[in-house]
Parts: sequence; structure tokens; C-alpha cells
Amino acid sequence: SQSAGITGLKMYSFASIPLPPNDSGVGAARSGNLTFMVGGVEDEFAAAQELLGCMAVGTGQAAKICNNMLLAISMIGTAETMNFGIRLGLDPKLLAKILNMSSGRCWSSDTYNPVPRVMDGVPSANNYQGGFGTTLMAKDLGLAQDSATSTKSLILLGSLAHQIYRMMCAKGYSKKGFSSVFQFLREEETF
Repeated sequence: SQSAGITGLKMYSFASIPLPPNDSGVGAARSGNLTFMVGGVEDEFAAAQELLGCMAVGTGQAAKICNNMLLAISMIGTAETMNFGIRLGLDPKLLAKILNMSSGRCWSSDTYNPVPRVMDGVPSANNYQGGFGTTLMAKDLGLAQDSATSTKSLILLGSLAHQIYRMMCAKGYSKKGFSSVFQFLREEETF
């Protein structure tokens, strides 16, 4: 580890952080694109302002739950859209290519597609093993829900995402990656 020279603040190199194999940060760390969301006392962060954008205690957590809420919403939207397109007769690889060249493009569609056989090296290519877990996503969405309640913030889609990921945990998806929402949606179709 490397100290940033600020009392109470330590910065760690990617090489010194042992990431578990089921953490979606592994791929980002390998490619040099891992994002750290941190917060702390403003005075202690002043010297590191160039590196760290969150300047108050709790803002790292706030940024994390905001990011993960958006990630959950976009993954559900991508899964639902891909499922709908497949039901309409579109080839999933072709549909992903079209979406990723269009205004619907997002990280969930172009980097972490939830549909098996659309991309290599992602959890959907490995029966949804690895990556950021469904249980962790449900936990973060619960934190978002609690924070929204305490700040009187309306998070309609975040609340729906929380319900979906909680249902997934209850129906046996708790040990799978959060992109397994595609599989969950397909299995929940009853009409």
C-alpha cells in the first residue's frame, strides 16, 4: 500500500488490493479502470483533491449507492429489452450490436451484456457465476431505498429495482451475478 501523506487517508495501488474472484472490480482493475468512491473529512482530503472528488464524510457511500442504483436499473432495462427483442424474433448478437451503436447503449449492454452467448468473459457466458452478486445488489438497493426515505427522495425505478433483486434472492438467484436478471425475467414469464 502507498500512503497519500494525509492523516487517516491511505491510497492503495491496484496490485495491493486482493479482490475476490466474484467481485466485478477484478476486470476493471486489470484494465486500469477501477473506480474508487470514497469520502472523508474535507480538510484531510484537500491535499488529494485532484484524485478524489468526494469531499465530505459519507459522500463515497452516497456515490456508491447512486451508481449501483443506476447500474441495477440499466441492467434490468437491458435484460428486459434483450428478452423482448428475442421474443420479437431478433438475433441477440445482432440486437446487442444495434443497441450498442444507438442511443440505448449503456455499460450493461456493451460491456456486461446479460444474455448468454452474446459476449465472452462476462457472467452471462458462465451461467452467471462471478461478477457483482445479486445479494450485494439487493443490499445496495436497500441502502438506496433507506437513504431515499430519509431524504424524502422519489426513486420510483430504484424502488422497483430493489423489489426485483429481492425477489431474485428469494427465488434462488442469490449466489449468481446481478446480470442473471435476464434469466430471472425469462423464467418469470407465464403467459
